[in-house]
Amino acid sequence: MGELLNLRAEKVRFEVEEQRENQWRTLITLIQERVLKQLKAKDEEIQRMGKINWVLQQRVKCLCVESQRWRDLARTNEAAANSLRTDLERVLAHAGEERLRGMSAAADDGGESSCCGSREEGWREVVVPPSGAAVMRKCKKCGEGEASVVLLPCRHLCVCRMCGSAMVGTCPVCHFITNASVHVNLS
Repeated sequence: MGELLNLRAEKVRFEVEEQRENQWRTLITLIQERVLKQLKAKDEEIQRMGKINWVLQQRVKCLCVESQRWRDLARTNEAAANSLRTDLERVLAHAGEERLRGMSAAADDGGESSCCGSREEGWREVVVPPSGAAVMRKCKKCGEGEASVVLLPCRHLCVCRMCGSAMVGTCPVCHFITNASVHVNLS
């Protein structure tokens, strides 16, 4: 009986050790599965981050190209503005000389006047014929029609409708460069 007990004890010990090994294997398998799931999730996250990083790099490249285009456009516009400023200064200097010549021509013109060529800063007095006098102002360009168009910016009322419609260039009175005209109804 002693031997039977020893055999039984050894068999129980063997079963207990086998159960422990199975428990350890199961535990290790569970831990491995969890670790593998976490590693897989991290790999997927790394891949997602890689894709996001690639998209962001492409966006940065596009923004750099767009930024360069805007800088080039700004430089171009700045150069155009500088060129226009230089042209404007040159025209204004030339117009100042023409204005002085135009002042003497306007004084000889029998009363027509405007703001350009003013002796003061700003406006000057407009000479108007006496009231009641029906004055027919002739077109200073063709000399035939009634002057009914005001040229801008000098504001001379000096050309007829036909000449005013086709008018490009300078005012026939003061030779100031015109940029617009206004048709006036003189009734």
